[in-house]
Amino acid sequence: MLGANVARGGLGAAGALVVAVLVGAIPAQGAGNGSTLSPRAAGPTGVTPTPTDTTTASPTPTPTETPTPIPTTTTPPVTGFLPDLIALPADELSVQVRKDGHRLRFSSSLGNTGDGPIEVRPNNLLPCPEGQHNSTQILYVDGNADGRYNPKQDTAFVRHRAGCMVYHPLHHHWHFKASARYTLRTPVAEGQTEGVVVSARRKVSFCLRDTARVPVQYGLFDYGLAYGRCTKRSPQGISIGWMDIYQSFLAGQALRLPDDLPNGLYCLETVVDPIDQLVETNNDNNSSVRALRIRGTKVVERPTALCL
Repeated sequence: MLGANVARGGLGAAGALVVAVLVGAIPAQGAGNGSTLSPRAAGPTGVTPTPTDTTTASPTPTPTETPTPIPTTTTPPVTGFLPDLIALPADELSVQVRKDGHRLRFSSSLGNTGDGPIEVRPNNLLPCPEGQHNSTQILYVDGNADGRYNPKQDTAFVRHRAGCMVYHPLHHHWHFKASARYTLRTPVAEGQTEGVVVSARRKVSFCLRDTARVPVQYGLFDYGLAYGRCTKRSPQGISIGWMDIYQSFLAGQALRLPDDLPNGLYCLETVVDPIDQLVETNNDNNSSVRALRIRGTKVVERPTALCL
């Protein structure tokens, strides 16, 4: 991970899929041109008069009209490969002593165990606040319908609005806003539904890249590294079976501790994609918790079950 900064503001839920499907040789690390698949329209509509009986001398009936169906437009079915974001429990825990108080520092990791990569691209397709760019999530389509993402063959994709990206002037690249949220709580006491919040950082932004493979307990994957160093214009993302590690020394990877914080057991919760900007297969595994005991400037990991 090259850097981080605290994101400001939020953009709400992710937008709908754009209908256009771009077809062409577009690798995961580049852009390309493609053709557009237009939406399918509904069948023809019209007026059906009641036939006039001319074989008898009875009065000619008044023609009647059948109701005109309301035209509808349907989106072609898209078999896109969706990622599955996972939040790994925080580690590298330490208490940092500063003149303005103590900080709990930690590293965190955003992993991908889905059927497709996490990929986002900065662009000007839709408006964002000053100093930010629109963020587009790329969902690759199963071109040969074999049910497995192949980065060399499955190059067609659909776009999904994924909020805005903020430019980091020191790192010279764009950061995906609201990558993670951190909350330090007390354990849940009897009669409570959740612990008391001790400290929180609502939204942290990062450049997304392949840092390391996910631990084996999350699955075995054979996809190679596809998203390396972040640049100002490059797509960024996390490949299938990889994770982006945000080291404890980076900005944003700390929570301020109250001056009067008592020694005891605490629970550090990590939530990835906290405002649901990315489309994925499962939102239920987007959070994790790390149990820890703080005693003065010492912090020790404890069994996770103590915080569940």
